[in-house]
Amino acid sequence: MIVFVNPRATRPRNRRFPLSVMMVGAALPPEIDWEIVDGNLPGMDVATSVDAMIEAKAGGPDPVELIAMTVMPGPQLVSAVADAKAIKLRHPHIPIVWGGNFGSLYPAPVLNAPFVDWLIQGQGEQSFVELLEMLAGKRDPKSVAGLCFREADGSHWIGPERRWLGPDDLPEPPYHKIPVGQYLHPTFLGRRSGVYQASIGCPFACSFCGVISVFGRREKVQSPARTAQHLGWLAREHGMDSVHFYDNNFFLNETQAREVADAFQPLGLKWWCEARVDILGKFSNDTWQRLKAAGLTMVFCGAESGSDAVLARMQKGITTEQIATIAARTRDHGIIPEFSFVFGDPDDPEGEIANTLGFIRRLKTINPAMELITYFYTPTPQRGATYGGVDPLTGTPERLEDWTSPEWVAWMTHEDPQVPWLDRRLKARVEDFELVLKSRFPSVHDKRVRPWGKAVARWLARGRWERGDYANPKLLRQVRRAAMRAPDDRQAYGHLRAGADTELAA
Repeated sequence: MIVFVNPRATRPRNRRFPLSVMMVGAALPPEIDWEIVDGNLPGMDVATSVDAMIEAKAGGPDPVELIAMTVMPGPQLVSAVADAKAIKLRHPHIPIVWGGNFGSLYPAPVLNAPFVDWLIQGQGEQSFVELLEMLAGKRDPKSVAGLCFREADGSHWIGPERRWLGPDDLPEPPYHKIPVGQYLHPTFLGRRSGVYQASIGCPFACSFCGVISVFGRREKVQSPARTAQHLGWLAREHGMDSVHFYDNNFFLNETQAREVADAFQPLGLKWWCEARVDILGKFSNDTWQRLKAAGLTMVFCGAESGSDAVLARMQKGITTEQIATIAARTRDHGIIPEFSFVFGDPDDPEGEIANTLGFIRRLKTINPAMELITYFYTPTPQRGATYGGVDPLTGTPERLEDWTSPEWVAWMTHEDPQVPWLDRRLKARVEDFELVLKSRFPSVHDKRVRPWGKAVARWLARGRWERGDYANPKLLRQVRRAAMRAPDDRQAYGHLRAGADTELAA
């Protein structure tokens, strides 16, 4: 028996389908039994639950033979380290294998950890099946593409990159392995929102993005018909009324976008996705109308900067005028644009922050419904690339436990990276601007602030916004704290960010 572990990454009210371990399990031969332990479920203690499963199966015909953990950078890594250490301490004879983005980006610290026996880089479905064959003595470990491990002398073997498959070549999602209803939450999209991923990778070359390190400049997209089939089943069988797509780039081109619209329109679902402004800018009005009719409610675009020069250095492949065009197109078609910006350009952090804040004001004038997402620039390893003269791996920890410290968690989540070119004063300027903007124009995601607090904050922020005065908005902070139903939740993801949860919606 195989136990797949999805370590805790967020609060239980923000949990979503554990898609990564679901899909690896689905690829296993039918004779292999497997179960999922999801640390994000309410009251779940991963180490205790895994221990109970191991004890229950011990001495039987199908004992637990392997623990497989998916690990993303940030809060999930913190949980994964603690869980893996506890499980290995109790059951040192059972091998533990890690997969997921953290190990694909930073293999060395994972391989340095005595409580992790194997690491799979990149796409894991095929590699995991071959790992089981290797553990059964049927193949050499060095013949498994994507497999990494410690040699006898302590050196690291990094397996060759696997030629990966697209979603259409993979099995159906095994929803029967999870309590689907426990993962459908109320959000601004609907009462029973779920998540889905219809593609793998991204074909673009943004120099700050870790997706390229895992997949390179490639993307494989599932057919819209197959995606609609899966979503339709979730809607019929479990009442899912809305969906957040995890794809890094949902639209390849206008032809595929129209196929998506035609396939989704009968479903009656509202949905959120991530897309490129240059691709969206090529869509005709008819395509925009079709997407709106098919349920597209909000589209997230990586705008990143208000400077064409900085966008060029990032290899973003877009311009500020293209971003402004999408602000206008979404306004015209009643779709909410969500623009993300990366603050802290190493070459001129102060000048770039001032420039980008001014550009955001322009976008808000074009489309008042625009939503703002802010990040601080954090170097990410990328196939030998650097940004701003920074080697992304310089100074990163060699021990896995060191990655779980608060400063490195903040670095991985882009919340408060400790980088030499971005001091607290500059970070405060961005945070103060964001507070004034979101007080003047409350986010559709934000169900945590009571209505009276939003009304007072809108009134207080009006003059500041008109004057361009964002410095130290103490009164706005006080109003927000007083009106909060619950603290701001930085562990909420995507459409769950600052959104309603079951308790708050009641």
